[in-house]
Amino acid sequence: MVRDIYDELKDHFRNNPIVVIAEGKGAQGLKHNGKMFAMFYKGDLSVKLNPENVKTLIENGEGLPHDPGTGKPMKDRILVPASKQEKLIDMCELSLRDIM
Repeated sequence: MVRDIYDELKDHFRNNPIVVIAEGKGAQGLKHNGKMFAMFYKGDLSVKLNPENVKTLIENGEGLPHDPGTGKPMKDRILVPASKQEKLIDMCELSLRDIM
């Protein structure tokens, strides 16, 4: 069976009672209270964080600004490239702490 780059992330959160894994048609990612906090985006992962964390993480090279195609990066999202796959779980855990 072919595994995708998000399988380890999904497995990590699969038994977490406050996280829903959105799969299938439409936006795919991780939800908390019905809202997407991590979205699988064109092979990368867009993660919702407080703006201060986004700025700091981008400055530290942990991710990139997330521009969803509007020409203006989102202040509360960071794009974690697939090349930083080892950071995906940590970023999502940080996001959960930020939004709770």
